[in-house]
Amino acid sequence: MKINKLLTCLLFISSFGQLFSQSSDFETILTRGISDYETGRYENALSWFTQAFKLKRESNKACYYLSLAHLALENNEEAATYSAKVIKRGGKYSEDAYLVNATVWANLGRNKKARRIYNQALKKYPTNYLIYYNLAFSLHNDKNFEKAQEYATMSIELHPAHASSHLLLAYIMYAQGERVQSMLPLYYFLLLEPESDRSKAAYELLTNLWNQGIRQKGQRDIQLVAAGFHYDDFAQTELSISLIKAAKNIQNERNEAPTSRNNLLVEFAQNNNAFFTILEEASDNKDGFWWDFYVNFFSKLKKNNLNEPFSYYISASRYNDDVLLWMSANMAQFKRFTSWMENQ
Repeated sequence: MKINKLLTCLLFISSFGQLFSQSSDFETILTRGISDYETGRYENALSWFTQAFKLKRESNKACYYLSLAHLALENNEEAATYSAKVIKRGGKYSEDAYLVNATVWANLGRNKKARRIYNQALKKYPTNYLIYYNLAFSLHNDKNFEKAQEYATMSIELHPAHASSHLLLAYIMYAQGERVQSMLPLYYFLLLEPESDRSKAAYELLTNLWNQGIRQKGQRDIQLVAAGFHYDDFAQTELSISLIKAAKNIQNERNEAPTSRNNLLVEFAQNNNAFFTILEEASDNKDGFWWDFYVNFFSKLKKNNLNEPFSYYISASRYNDDVLLWMSANMAQFKRFTSWMENQ
């Protein structure tokens, strides 16, 4: 009898030891896979995640990361299969699995199915800003701009620091012919992401929007032309932007000011200051997303005399060397700007 008890105890200890070892191996393998995935070594990551899944097929974590690796490698069918498993099980990682699954169908050109999945996800996770962002992106691609605008603004309201949502909103408004409402999210995007390939394109678009509606036929012969943009609440601001730019061009012509990089930065800061002043004056008795979020922010920026460091900071993608020189010569002002931003 004692021998049987001892044997049972030994078998239990052996079994427990195997389970513990298996669990330890699973976590080690999964950790290695995540490390490879985060450094862009997707083939290696897929191998690790496959091993982890074989050890624990019931693990949502292993199944989700397996779908993520397949997505990165454009193995769309596999990514759809594994992400669907996680969604069906529910629980942890199902929120992220919805994003993977919908992205797969979007990649395959099945935009309507992708949007159905995003909408299903919203019913379960109504505060997930990435779902709103991806819905907006899909609708923008299908030229459903009004609905795309709605979802992009909801993404921003949920997570104001998501740079991509501001950039997407700018392109949505540009596609609808809204000049001022294209510029505002571009400014905010450049504040969040001043130096990247996307920033270069955003800064160029912002510059082009400043020049929109101005035609210069010859020296001191500058005309305002129809910009081809809608007006609505920003009608006065729309006209004022063209007047600011036209006046600055005439002044430059009279003074024969050289178009040096430094002069362009100085002019950009001056134009921005005038723009934010006009927006602040136009904001009386106005409410809604554009006024409460963007106009309110830039009004506070101007009231704190931070327009100049802001203007230089967001110009880094095009004038990086000049911006660094300005920062080094105006360090106190720049630190005041960064400190203010940290408290927003």
